[in-house]
Amino acid sequence: MANIANGNLTIKLDKNSDFDKNVVDEIINNLESNNHFTYQGECEGSFYDKNRTIDLIFNGKWNCDSCWEWFENQISEENKSAEISSEAKTYLINSEISGGSYEHGSQYRDRVFKKNGALKLNRYNHTKLESEWPEILDILDAYDLPVGELKTFDNNIQITLCEKSKDGQYLFKIQGDYSGAIFLIDKESEEVEFFADIDEFTGTASVENILEDLESGDLEQEEDPEEWSGTGELIDDLIGENDKFYELA
Repeated sequence: MANIANGNLTIKLDKNSDFDKNVVDEIINNLESNNHFTYQGECEGSFYDKNRTIDLIFNGKWNCDSCWEWFENQISEENKSAEISSEAKTYLINSEISGGSYEHGSQYRDRVFKKNGALKLNRYNHTKLESEWPEILDILDAYDLPVGELKTFDNNIQITLCEKSKDGQYLFKIQGDYSGAIFLIDKESEEVEFFADIDEFTGTASVENILEDLESGDLEQEEDPEEWSGTGELIDDLIGENDKFYELA
């Protein structure tokens, strides 16, 4: 089975155009029964008459690229076999559309936007979800945290700079709701010198002790941070919703 992406869209209909609720119902009914929007789940549409807005939540296969392509195909001037009526097509062309999709922890998020009258969706991809931990911590200014103090970031992720050495090595504890890890990072080389799942770490959380135990063989790294099951979800929680990391595709 393919992975499931979560998608959402807001369609703001043009308030200055003629309005027919039947056309709105047609759009919603089409989407709620559309295979592109209902992979291993349902598409749910809600209409708010006061501000003439349709809100949609749905599921895509792997990602929601086929959903964005469906919208573009329906409003294309070249498409002579659209799945919606000409009235519904006009409604979509004259609407402002915004939303996005993601699969939590999979290093994938995107956003889309279409202005009133446009025939294409502008697509924006998140560019930092595949970054490695030294860069993530730099993005978050975590190297500047006071030693020993805990700071809570987005989605209740807690980061503590446990210690920093004179040689530029930083020991971090990162804890989410369901997973956490210890990172010893050399800031200058941007390398992770040691990593461990918090629940499996049996050493002493200090730079000197970790380095000594690694050298003596008393401590071994069991897995790379990139392969750790918690990496994708923690990075997603920390920076996934940050606007500045989305770039036009």
